[in-house]
Amino acid sequence: MKYLNKTGALVAGALLASVAAAPLVAQDGEARTYIYASQLQGHPYLLDSLLGMSYAEDKFGVTVEPIGPQGWDPVAGAEAVEQAIAREPDGIITTLWEPGAVPGIKRAMEQGIPVIVIEAATADNGALTFIGLDNYEAGVDTAKELIKRGGNSGSFVASGNWGASNTDAKFQGLVDYLDANSDWELAGRIDDKATTSTAIDAAKPMFNTYPDITAVVGLDSSSGTGICLAAEELDIDIEPLTVIVHDREDPVLECIEYGAIDATIVNKTALQAYMAVQMLEAYNDTSMGLANVPISANNAEAGVTPFPSVMYMGTEVIDGDNIEHFMRGNLPELD
Repeated sequence: MKYLNKTGALVAGALLASVAAAPLVAQDGEARTYIYASQLQGHPYLLDSLLGMSYAEDKFGVTVEPIGPQGWDPVAGAEAVEQAIAREPDGIITTLWEPGAVPGIKRAMEQGIPVIVIEAATADNGALTFIGLDNYEAGVDTAKELIKRGGNSGSFVASGNWGASNTDAKFQGLVDYLDANSDWELAGRIDDKATTSTAIDAAKPMFNTYPDITAVVGLDSSSGTGICLAAEELDIDIEPLTVIVHDREDPVLECIEYGAIDATIVNKTALQAYMAVQMLEAYNDTSMGLANVPISANNAEAGVTPFPSVMYMGTEVIDGDNIEHFMRGNLPELD
């Protein structure tokens, strides 16, 4: 299974085809099928999730099938979970930027279909496990990076997909840490809706509306692309600003490479996706022994769930010093 073409560009179509390909035989002799039901299936950010799931397919001999809307559509995202339940898969992986899919998640769990939430989660969602970022702490990490690179004071604008659970938590961590540990002031916020075109359009007025800012912070996967490409289209030099963003869309990496963006804070997206499949395999494959880890004399009778409720990935910082290791063309291929 190849993740990259010969030029190093990530080929989404090839990844989707590989996800649907016939699996190897699972460890216990069954070829299991899992469904990745989420909105934003067409967003570049989720390519890293597909990388991790494709890697897991090869390792565990399973099939992972992505379904759901290509763009930001909470209603269609919740409907994708319902469609997945109707197909009675061996497990479901989903995302919870907002709570619309929670009733479906709880119903799936009641029906014996394990659900793993990745990337972002709302409270009391009923899933087996959440695997992803502590988004509040990711916001704290962002604040530390801003202070490290931009000093202990200044004025900044924050760009994000406001109302999404991960953006809101990151923002809270950011401002809490800055308020307690610096003299940075928030000049304003812009709403980029987590789509590239909207992010560019939302960022353009920022340079006139907030002419005295010394930094820009982007909190979702489209923010950095929007900030950098808006400046490029307007022929504005943003290198004097401290620009700290999130995630690793190709334009963000390119902007770091030529110095327009100072750093991006990233989740280990491929790892969380891989581990979601791994946890579903642990749930379904009794030979792995997780169900019988001696938390109690009899976990089932004691009502003990032998799975972690939360698994946090932590963040990594990509900047000019390590950018080459994250460029798409330099990622390894999987045979």
